[in-house]
Amino acid sequence: MKQFRKLCALFESAINVMIIAIALIMMVIGILQILFRYVFSSSLSWSEESIRYLHVWLVTIGGTVCFYRGTFSVITLISDKIEAKSKLAGKLLAVLRFVFPVIFYGIMLVEGWQVCAAYTVKKAAATKISMSLVYACIPLTGLIGILFSIAKIPDFINELRGRED
Repeated sequence: MKQFRKLCALFESAINVMIIAIALIMMVIGILQILFRYVFSSSLSWSEESIRYLHVWLVTIGGTVCFYRGTFSVITLISDKIEAKSKLAGKLLAVLRFVFPVIFYGIMLVEGWQVCAAYTVKKAAATKISMSLVYACIPLTGLIGILFSIAKIPDFINELRGRED
């Protein structure tokens, strides 16, 4: 499992590089759009669509990294009260906190794959790229999320045992 977690850490680093690259590309396209619109009085027809699709990739792929790091914002007002009243209910909540993301990422993988397959011939309006390329972030996010969930199994087991490691 330690080797797998190291592999996931490397994968996380690669995703971080990809997120930075996407953000920089979005910024450059946005600056070019402003420059062309206000300096050259001619807007780029593909820029807004490109930024929109890149943003979808940025958010979906970036969300898996937040999940892996445990940095999503969480409101624990109710769960803290439940855990304080019953250890069994606390363990059930821990199971749900682990199982729901696995189910969610599984659905993203399966359904996202079907969406990609359904849109192989459809092209984006301005950029003329295949919409399956745009939607490919959905099954990819599902796969990454499942891999990161597997890497979090030791943390989940420690939480069930009541240890913080």
